[in-house]
Amino acid sequence: MKKLFVVGIIIFMAGVSVTAQTVDEIIQKNLEARGGIDKITAIKSGKLSGKILRQGMEIPITMWYVKPDKIRTELTFSDKSMTFAYDGNIAWQISPFTGSTDPQEITGDMADNIKENIENFNEPFIDYEKKGHKIEFTGKDELEGTEVLKLKLTLKSGKVNTIFIDAETFIELKRVNVRNPGNEEITAESLYGDYKPVDGVMTPHSISMTANGQKAGEIIFDSVETNVKTEDGFFSMPPKKEEKKEENKEKAGKEGQTDG
Repeated sequence: MKKLFVVGIIIFMAGVSVTAQTVDEIIQKNLEARGGIDKITAIKSGKLSGKILRQGMEIPITMWYVKPDKIRTELTFSDKSMTFAYDGNIAWQISPFTGSTDPQEITGDMADNIKENIENFNEPFIDYEKKGHKIEFTGKDELEGTEVLKLKLTLKSGKVNTIFIDAETFIELKRVNVRNPGNEEITAESLYGDYKPVDGVMTPHSISMTANGQKAGEIIFDSVETNVKTEDGFFSMPPKKEEKKEENKEKAGKEGQTDG
């Protein structure tokens, strides 16, 4: 009995060792396939421009990010502009469809979803343990005839992503996670394609999206720029119209006093 117990422990430890090694090997090969750690980490910010294709419509979209914690997305829908952003502290939006054109702070699940978007740009595979993330190899699968390796990525925040890596090229093909916009739980799938090199880093220029198994649209990026500069305060929530009026009045008063 003792001998069986010892053998069992040895087999278990061997399995843990192989799994850990497999995870790190997959991550290393993925990073190499994308262009290598040096080129990937050299990218500190970016701007992506394109369109969302949904139900016969084309919705222009532009996204800016600055690592590690700033992101801003602008869309134009039905001739109305929408903005969603996070400045590292506050998540906010400007959306005429909420009944107001004033900027509004976002909290809860919607804010968490915006923050999760910037986390993807922060390269969770690189130094994942130091960042507090956890990655597990959960086996092989098949995706539209292609053999894939599945990784379970648990972010420090607790959010879980299932990542599908091409077993031959080691490029990421698909990502699945659960999002909670409002009170509804949605299983979101993103299928990545049209990879092109941008400053030496292989970058997807198309993302097909599904929600609970239903097609939700496709994002096509016509332009991807890296290490772009943005103005100070670009990601911060602007003052509301009334606050802006008060600021202008106060500023005009001070200027008047100075002139006098």
